[in-house]
Amino acid sequence: MTRALRIIAIAESYIGQTEIPGNMGWMDKTFQKKMIEVGFYMKAPWCAFFTKLVYGETYYDNKMLHAAVAKCCSGGALLTLQNHEHNGTFSVGEEPRPGAIVIWRLGHGTSGHAGIVVSVDKATNTMTTIEGNTNAKGSREGVCVAKKLRTITRPYQAAGLNVEGYIYPFEI
Repeated sequence: MTRALRIIAIAESYIGQTEIPGNMGWMDKTFQKKMIEVGFYMKAPWCAFFTKLVYGETYYDNKMLHAAVAKCCSGGALLTLQNHEHNGTFSVGEEPRPGAIVIWRLGHGTSGHAGIVVSVDKATNTMTTIEGNTNAKGSREGVCVAKKLRTITRPYQAAGLNVEGYIYPFEI
């Protein structure tokens, strides 16, 4: 199994995990323990922590890559992308690929959102993602891990999510 497929399988295994409202933890205490181990703290947005958990579990068997995940992935989506750009262990780019972490920016602000790319359909300009801290309407603030259908490219959204970049799986 490729690392990209492993990333997707791990992310899919968490679909349906539901938070205690207000980012106060999760109904599933095993999932909560894992999220705390990757740095989540009560009341924090957790979409980027979710991608850190998935990548950490994917690369647990490779010390160098696991260390890069621990060092570069954070609770901040935009900071996670910046850290990976500067570190250079995992490639970053502007095209979606299965297994990649997608990072969005909210308008021109300092807030963002993160998810895992499952599949890409360029003919329809869409990608399927798995995201933490989302909801049925596609918000960056939500209550669960869910599979979403997202637009790849669109005009800039001043009050919406805009793709900032992708962090690609490292195949070993």
